[in-house]
Amino acid sequence: MYTVPKSTVPKSYIQLMRFLFSGSGVWAIMAVAVLAIAGKTLWGAWSALDAIVLLFFFIFRGVIEWVIHSWLYHANRIPVISISLKTETHRQHIYHHENPSDLSHLLITFKGVLVLGAVFFLGPLILTRSLDFSATVVLSFMLVGLTIESLHLVCHSDIAHTTRVMKRLVWLHRYHHEVDGKNFYGVSSSFGDRIFGTYPSVNEGKNAR
Repeated sequence: MYTVPKSTVPKSYIQLMRFLFSGSGVWAIMAVAVLAIAGKTLWGAWSALDAIVLLFFFIFRGVIEWVIHSWLYHANRIPVISISLKTETHRQHIYHHENPSDLSHLLITFKGVLVLGAVFFLGPLILTRSLDFSATVVLSFMLVGLTIESLHLVCHSDIAHTTRVMKRLVWLHRYHHEVDGKNFYGVSSSFGDRIFGTYPSVNEGKNAR
């Protein structure tokens, strides 16, 4: 398991990038993305549909991260089937909540990327029977996943931000950790929270970074 000492909390974007690329997950994300691009280039066909799918993933990324954060990380009961996924991932996330300054359990692992990548590849493949479309879906998920992973690390870094958007994003995630763990599951977007009713009205702290 990938571990780092608590003292390595990034204090600049340079340190943040070094930390991000010190884990296995980001390399797995890039490897899967490269494979998807190579597969589409050699055996598939690039089209406007690829751009539409990628745009769809970025617009609705808040829903994707809400589902992963709520149902997988927090093991909240899944509607209709009424099942809680209390896996090792859930247990590691509980530790993350209890020790938010310890970044040893923050980054996604190589195994985690492969599992999620398989879901986003095999699901579309079973439904459409198209390797080309499935490659587009998994590529889009990997690019969005890299965005989410990076911004999650930003939220746990000691970096002062100047834009209102970044200050709000960081503040909401820290509020989720320190005050209300049952709301604000979005990391890079609050779209999922607004749809699923987990975006209550709160006053932003004056010292949001």
